[in-house]
Amino acid sequence: QRPGNAGLECAANPRAGGAGWLKVDPVEGGIAVNIGDMLSRWSNDSLLSNLHRVRMPTPEEARPPRPRYSMAFFMQADKHVLIESRHGAITAGDYILGRIRSNFDKKG
Repeated sequence: QRPGNAGLECAANPRAGGAGWLKVDPVEGGIAVNIGDMLSRWSNDSLLSNLHRVRMPTPEEARPPRPRYSMAFFMQADKHVLIESRHGAITAGDYILGRIRSNFDKKG
């Protein structure tokens, strides 16, 4: 995000504790990187995934009106790569399929 285009917020992984949503202030020339669940697993939970969101600008931030750009880039390992961790071994493709399927599981 560019300086002057605030809105990115992160919340700590529930396993790490934390205090709600925190602003991620833009840094000139910087890149914010969110750790996802696959990298968390691959690192044996030494890197914890976090929640993130981009909130709407406040009325004060929206004066004067100006565009705000957000560009997301998602990257994961090739589907045939084996992710080995204390959670067991699984290919990246099977891991992603499992995560997608979990979004559509019928609960109770």
